[in-house]
Amino acid sequence: MRKLILSALLLASASGAFAQKLSDVEDRLSKGKYDEARQIIDKMMADPKNQSNANVWYRRGQIYGQLALDSTMADQSLANRTEAMAAFRKYYEMDPKNVLGTLEQNVRMFQLYEGHYNAALNAYNKQDFAGSYANFKGALDAEEYIKAKGFTYGGINFPALDTSLILNTAASALKAKMEDSAMQYYAKLADQKIKTDQFIEVYQTLVDYYGRKGDKAAREKYMAIGKELYPTNDYWVESDLEPVRDNKPQLFAKYQELIGKNPSSYYLNYNYAVELFNYVYANEKKPADAATYEPQVETAISNAIKAQATADANYLMVRYLTEKIYRTEDAMRALKGADAASVTKRKNYAADTKKMWSQMAPYAEATFAAYEGKKDMKGYEKGNFKNVSNVLIDYYTMQKNEAKVKEYQDRLKTAGM
Repeated sequence: MRKLILSALLLASASGAFAQKLSDVEDRLSKGKYDEARQIIDKMMADPKNQSNANVWYRRGQIYGQLALDSTMADQSLANRTEAMAAFRKYYEMDPKNVLGTLEQNVRMFQLYEGHYNAALNAYNKQDFAGSYANFKGALDAEEYIKAKGFTYGGINFPALDTSLILNTAASALKAKMEDSAMQYYAKLADQKIKTDQFIEVYQTLVDYYGRKGDKAAREKYMAIGKELYPTNDYWVESDLEPVRDNKPQLFAKYQELIGKNPSSYYLNYNYAVELFNYVYANEKKPADAATYEPQVETAISNAIKAQATADANYLMVRYLTEKIYRTEDAMRALKGADAASVTKRKNYAADTKKMWSQMAPYAEATFAAYEGKKDMKGYEKGNFKNVSNVLIDYYTMQKNEAKVKEYQDRLKTAGM
């Protein structure tokens, strides 16, 4: 914002019963003796009669506004601007005709805005976030008051909704660990249903905040707005799931409900498959209701692969079939008898194991191919790559296919693993 020119401003003469005292104030103002003027005006304000004079309030606003510009009193500038703003508000309330403000083109309000805004930026750069927040708040208050009054000066125009200033106010409040204050400004934006890429975090932050506060109504309000504006964003899925995260039957039911509404969502199908797999197979102690959910695991993984055949989804199927193979082999080893029934069971287990190995191979190959060409793999992806390589080498070793064994060994080396 351009620097406001305050020189050559006219001081309108006061009239009425308090003219002499106001003339003393005006004299000090005209000579730049602002602290002396402050002392006089403060004494005048101690008299209840003077508090009913609009002109006294205007002069008070002028004085404190000028003191806020004094670099030798920088530590008091925020307080002085605050006093000035309160005084001017009182003046405008008492004088609907705005005689004194009109004579100065209402520039004092723009001066307060500018002072707050510049101080907020300086404080933020110095990492004085509490000071930055207080001044951004002051700037926003001044701007909104200016707009409400319809004041103009020098062609300066404020946006109907100053999203940048509101975001800065909220950001400085968060940095100052004043979360409750920050959310008031995020809500101011969210209530306008603004939709841009950067604003999705506003709605997400509000949903998270009110969820932690236990304010169900506010959480649902901003969740609904967020879904309306960004319907495909996965955050809303997580927010729907969070309340039932610790209750697995309810969690699985919620996944099924959400997948029913969006069956092609990879995010939903894959995470549902992972939750089911971990619940049934990853616990040291098998859940009492594992038999209810175990038959659903393979279908859930297949649906995830159908939605998007990623390395992670294919690898999850490899893990699932590997787990089934291990459990089948354990059951086969547990058979000690030599009777016909035991012999038949062992043969059936062996056939099932062989079938599962064959079923797993295409998923393992798809996983290997996806990781093989990927650059900058994460740590867990490197681990998955090595594991699936061992699965394929073991499978082709059992198949006595030495060429394939060597192929995957060589490809693994080429990949630098």
